[in-house]
Amino acid sequence: MTPAGSDNSSVERDLLAQAVAGDTLALQRLLIGYQGRLLARIQRKLPLALRTTISAEDVLQEAYVDIVRGVRDFRPQGSHAFARWLVMVADSRLIDAIRAQQAVKRGGEWQSLDPHGGGSTVTPMLERVQVDSHSPSRSVAGHDVQSAIQAALAELKDDYREAVRLRFLQGLEISEVAARMHRTEWSVHKLCSRGLKRLRDVLGDGSRFWSQS
Repeated sequence: MTPAGSDNSSVERDLLAQAVAGDTLALQRLLIGYQGRLLARIQRKLPLALRTTISAEDVLQEAYVDIVRGVRDFRPQGSHAFARWLVMVADSRLIDAIRAQQAVKRGGEWQSLDPHGGGSTVTPMLERVQVDSHSPSRSVAGHDVQSAIQAALAELKDDYREAVRLRFLQGLEISEVAARMHRTEWSVHKLCSRGLKRLRDVLGDGSRFWSQS
């Protein structure tokens, strides 16, 4: 994948240097330029059998979490280094999502997911809450997970909580959340990413949930 302009252009080099130095606006400008191509790549690489259960937007959102965390340690090496790094992060998150969904289909989602593995563990928990909340036969484990998530959500800032609630508990698309919140889609991505990170921090060691079916 190559950017719209040259990866070696002075504009992109300057933005990348600013992003590595901690300028979130510079990173936002860089990622906006790559967003469409990253999303298309994820959609293209998604197995046909999983396209109704894995959202390419969710995968990209999780990749953004890793990119925001890791950009300060990024060091360009060779031509198109930033583009190659973005692809690597997105591909890694896609692999995580595929493995998690395969675990769900095998009936072992909680045993297969690592509670210390980052963003890929929180999203399935939220999805579990969404399913359990509509089921008349929720298990005790389901109640425990739901209670823990609801308590953690209560500790989020209002915007983070609303974005996470609409996106994951109500299952709205990013564009729909943006419309509801009168925000840009990029802003919603950021809110969800930060909300998920905060949820991981609040939940801490959730191993008691992962061992239950």
